[in-house]
Amino acid sequence: MGTNAQAPLGDRPLVRVPVPPGPRGLEVLLAEAQRALDGTGPAIAPVPTAGPTVSDTYITSVVRAVLGSKPVVESEIAVVLATSGSTGNPRGVELTAAALTHAAPAIHDGLRPCWVAAIPLTSAGGFNVVVRALQSGVSPVAISALGGAGPFTSDGFADAIDAALNTGSPVFTSLVPAQLPRLLADERGTEALRACTRVLIGGAPLRRSLAQTCRDLGISVSTTYGMTESSGGCVIDGVPLPGVGVEILDPDHTGAGRVVVSGPTIARRYRDDPEASAAVFVDGAFRTSDLGQLRTELGESMLSIIGRMDDVVIISGVNVSVSAVESVIADQPHVEAAAVVSAGSDHSEPVLVAFVAHGTGDVDLAALQARVADRLGRAATPRRVIALDRLPYLPNGKIDRIALMQRAQEELLGGPNS
Repeated sequence: MGTNAQAPLGDRPLVRVPVPPGPRGLEVLLAEAQRALDGTGPAIAPVPTAGPTVSDTYITSVVRAVLGSKPVVESEIAVVLATSGSTGNPRGVELTAAALTHAAPAIHDGLRPCWVAAIPLTSAGGFNVVVRALQSGVSPVAISALGGAGPFTSDGFADAIDAALNTGSPVFTSLVPAQLPRLLADERGTEALRACTRVLIGGAPLRRSLAQTCRDLGISVSTTYGMTESSGGCVIDGVPLPGVGVEILDPDHTGAGRVVVSGPTIARRYRDDPEASAAVFVDGAFRTSDLGQLRTELGESMLSIIGRMDDVVIISGVNVSVSAVESVIADQPHVEAAAVVSAGSDHSEPVLVAFVAHGTGDVDLAALQARVADRLGRAATPRRVIALDRLPYLPNGKIDRIALMQRAQEELLGGPNS
């Protein structure tokens, strides 16, 4: 079976673009991205700069991933973005201008929106805001806290939405699920969301109760599925974008299997990692690490994500999906965000530890365990449920699961709950 993992001899310069936090980062990246996409400048590797939420260690890992050992790439590569690194070291993903610009016409749906940048621009979701703003032709607006310049607040988001509305264009924005509860807990944040023509939510699953709350409030939320390797979200509300193909590899009796995405949005390869590239970039398609199912609704093929291939652990002889446990907990009252990790030594059975960030009310930790046992069985019940004021996040807005795994190992030495 053929692959596209072998890179031809590089002939286009690749330069590192430091992206400062705040609106200045958007200004810098707009100019550099335009030249990279239209071919008048070098290929770019956007890298965050140090700040309150961005450590030197994280920056070093991103630089290592996106720049690699060679200062050049093949002529069609326009941008190299880093994967999230939420469960390991990030990888550099080589993307063409054609891949990055493919989604906008379908997402814009004939409109020329003003985009509001509210998530880190060096992530796939954030960089897509830059690309789509350039395609729209309307100057985008950045929240003041962009890229960790300050705490994300409802007032800061609403100020940016107000500025975007003043352009007279419909307002589009992209958010991660963790930002929604903070906005919905505040009247001004809720009104700002309602003023948007389209709110794309990606980077992590959006829990059902939160999606329903948005619908009840008249907020136009769309869930996106995709990853850096697919130029970001390429499946919107379960439906693949035009030209994008989705298949289920080796489905089981329920139709669930590994999700494979193909089409014009797929990256060329991982930077300086031919072995990893050959394993997942096959015949122009990307073999994800996600488990999903396809169903047909009103004649359309719809994708549902069940979890990740690597999140199934065996406890008391039972296959337990960590994602399924996380979903049950996240949908319970007063839980603002939840994450479940597997902990334990190589010589003992895995133990599940759940972390919850509470919203405006107290979280009944024992009740959460009972709910999981009722829905998924005793084996799936977390050994401990730990309440935090806030879950740890990486600079790209994804949960820092490595930090939680380390915390889980430490907490297992304590009592049944904290």
